[in-house]
Amino acid sequence: MLLRTLLQISLFKPSADVPGVVRQRLQSATDGQWQEAIAVLTHHRLMPLVFYGVKVHNLTDDIPKPILSQLMLNYLQSLQHNIRLFKTLAVVLERLAVVDVYPVLWKGIVLADHLYPDVATRMIGDIDWAVTPHEFDIASPILAELSFALQPAMATSDAAYFMNADRVLLDVHHRVRLFEGQEPLSLTQYLFSSKGLLPLCRVLEPNAMLAHLTVHLGGHAPDMGLPLCWILDFVFLLRRWGDQIAMQRLKELIPDRKSWRLLGRILRFLQVEFGEPLPAELAEFAQQYKPFTLEGITRQNQLVMWGLHRPQGWVKMAASLVGVRSNPKFEYPEVSYLLQWAAADLWMGDRLSSRTECPRQTTAGFW
Repeated sequence: MLLRTLLQISLFKPSADVPGVVRQRLQSATDGQWQEAIAVLTHHRLMPLVFYGVKVHNLTDDIPKPILSQLMLNYLQSLQHNIRLFKTLAVVLERLAVVDVYPVLWKGIVLADHLYPDVATRMIGDIDWAVTPHEFDIASPILAELSFALQPAMATSDAAYFMNADRVLLDVHHRVRLFEGQEPLSLTQYLFSSKGLLPLCRVLEPNAMLAHLTVHLGGHAPDMGLPLCWILDFVFLLRRWGDQIAMQRLKELIPDRKSWRLLGRILRFLQVEFGEPLPAELAEFAQQYKPFTLEGITRQNQLVMWGLHRPQGWVKMAASLVGVRSNPKFEYPEVSYLLQWAAADLWMGDRLSSRTECPRQTTAGFW
């Protein structure tokens, strides 16, 4: 499977020797296989990471020039976009520091800065952070001074959104339900930017970040499937901070059995599909679970694009098939996929064993 080969390349460490079979697979792939792989990589936002891997390991001559051009263009677009976000965020953070507000940065911006090999390789959508309600009241007028306009239509009970003229979107959480009951100082750490693009930042500590990535992914899975770019976040987090992950700490942070099952299956997937080594405690934990498969993940995402987790999705697909609606830009799923979808919960699959039920103790509220 060409897709698997390209993902393997993206996960090779810079010093790793590339097996000869990898070059053979690249050179022997058909145009159809390349187009299929590129479509999946684009959907899962992995084109920049794959280009970086191809370039670092001197595999550019083994890839068709039109495909290489697509990969390079996506990389350059991601680089330009991410640099713009970092520059904007640096100005915001410096201004907030004047009033002693230090937001807790989350997800994409932190991953791109501290965990991924290159600033362009982790595509970033919006900029996520969390503040206390009091800090939110202080920060809001400052964001307005910096030309960020509140987006009332996007607001939730836990977060507000601000956007500037360059369409940089800030997702500002003033409540974090996942960490309610946790001591705030135990959840965060201060780090200098590893890419030199930001001032001193407050970010989640490794266990809290792993818990957050897991719960966030699980929360979006019914509507998005399992984005491979989010799954690979686990790889880079564990490569950098795996020695700081402690199962006992995770038990205090991950709130439900479904999230534990998701974490176990993701970790096992990384072991089986890519041979990714895990910290000892996590490796033992993951052994209890059936791994996801690469084919299963891509299949699930195809089905989710149709919205087949809701009755309306089946109606939409049927209408398209009989010509009532225009044909979509994406393919119709195979009949076997539909039968499996209707028969089972494809994301979570196996029941959780009693050994991994981890009830969380809660105390006073956090945020």
